[in-house]
Amino acid sequence: MASLAGHALPAAAHAALTQQWCATACAALESGRCLEIRYETCTRIVEVHRVGISPSGGHILAGWQVSGLVGERPGWKLLNLDEALELSVTDIASRAPRPDYRRGAKQFIGIICQI
Repeated sequence: MASLAGHALPAAAHAALTQQWCATACAALESGRCLEIRYETCTRIVEVHRVGISPSGGHILAGWQVSGLVGERPGWKLLNLDEALELSVTDIASRAPRPDYRRGAKQFIGIICQI
């Protein structure tokens, strides 16, 4: 059994859910909309710049956080999609790409989608 944010899921269900979340993140990027990511402890709204695979095999997202934890400033975040509880494309227009965005990153061994 795989675990997704502390919730036990069969490995096949975990893989399907992660694949769906990567597709949702890529849909946000392609539509020019922000992505809302809900975790156990917070909800973040980000402008998706890149979705891919980390060296450990996890699914990660690089994006500009528009909102997140109380008191946390907007800025670049590397987020673990495997720990998310829910993802959804918002109606908020994305301003991606941000001026200091660069394609390619050492945190990714595989790219699913990127600007």
